[in-house]
Amino acid sequence: MPNPKNLLIGSVVFIGLAAALPLVFPYNSFKNELENKLSQMHGGKTNIGNIDFSYQPAPVFTLHNVVIDNPETAQLAEVIIPVTSYNLLNWGKSMRDVVIRNATFSRAFALDLPNRIKADATEGLRIDRLNIEQASVKLESSTVGPIDGELHFNPNGSIGDLVIRADQGRAEIQVQPAEAGQFKVQFNAKGWELPFGHPVKFDFLKLMGTANAEGLQVSDIRGDVYGGLITGSAQLVWGKDWVLTGQVFSKNISVEPLITLFSPITRSTGRMNSDVTFKYQSTSYNQLFKQPQIQGRFIIQDGTLHNFDLITPLKSQSPTVLRRGGQTNFSTLAGGIAINTNAVALSGLVLESGKFRSRADVVIRDGKISGSAASQLAAGAVTVSNQLSITGLLSAPELRSAGSSRPQSDVVNNTEQSKEEAIAE
Repeated sequence: MPNPKNLLIGSVVFIGLAAALPLVFPYNSFKNELENKLSQMHGGKTNIGNIDFSYQPAPVFTLHNVVIDNPETAQLAEVIIPVTSYNLLNWGKSMRDVVIRNATFSRAFALDLPNRIKADATEGLRIDRLNIEQASVKLESSTVGPIDGELHFNPNGSIGDLVIRADQGRAEIQVQPAEAGQFKVQFNAKGWELPFGHPVKFDFLKLMGTANAEGLQVSDIRGDVYGGLITGSAQLVWGKDWVLTGQVFSKNISVEPLITLFSPITRSTGRMNSDVTFKYQSTSYNQLFKQPQIQGRFIIQDGTLHNFDLITPLKSQSPTVLRRGGQTNFSTLAGGIAINTNAVALSGLVLESGKFRSRADVVIRDGKISGSAASQLAAGAVTVSNQLSITGLLSAPELRSAGSSRPQSDVVNNTEQSKEEAIAE
């Protein structure tokens, strides 16, 4: 009968050898076989720098410095293969939850990947799901990324879709192969802030379109923002320059939280409808939104213009200077807007509130405001009007008036005086 003590010692030694074996196993001895399998999978020659194994934080094989075709085409710093029962039982045939980390691809390789992955489950090596961490795509004059995502495969081994998540899961991009050289693209976001310019926050945003080697055509834009709706379309062309153009319509947006992003003091309330066209252009995508070219029309209904009192200057026929403060209620405020890198121009502004009406043109540049306004208030037979010069800071505007004029009131007074003189005679 075996000695229990010797049996226990033997078991411990065997377990120790089994646990240590992956650390000393010459993985490079089957590197050529693995390179051939990977080459069959994507249709390009694969070279693996070296292979190692580690237990922490979980047992994994790691392929280092993997090159496909050449370093300019595709270079993967690490390919991590978890040691699971599925991967061990299907070694050389199929793998799950493989991770590619710190990879760089050429644009041609990324666009041609659906054609490289053969839709044939009987040959080569299949991967059911591929996790991507910190991957980038090189363009002619810039690089897109790094991004994180998941590459899903169909049962026949062809690419299903690529899902990229950002901003702690609040935004998601889904890319799906379509016709040759074409991709369907869908962007979904909830509770998401624009990552460029001013942080406009969308309750929901969806963009749908198609992409190819030349760019991206967004055929449908829909979003819920500040209690209203936006729709539109856009086109992004990439190459030597990045050019983004499009048109957006808004309906019933609460304008105060939007304007507060630009000016927390001088702002407006009310509900806005607008029609805006835009163009952005840059040599790199991360600088694309630095140079806006935006033009459009808007109308705001049933609101209040804060920090702008257009009524008070009408009360005096003497020159006045009104500095900051006050407000003007309106039924409608409409006009044109033009935004570029240096300034915001508001043209043909018309504010109406009952018998009060004001027309203005204003330019905002470097936090300063300049412009002019012509106002008129009709009260019965009396009409009061004035001309205002608008200067100062956007946060502290100055309204300068040469004094209000009351031509109709003078006519009324002269008429009454003539009647009195006629009676006296």
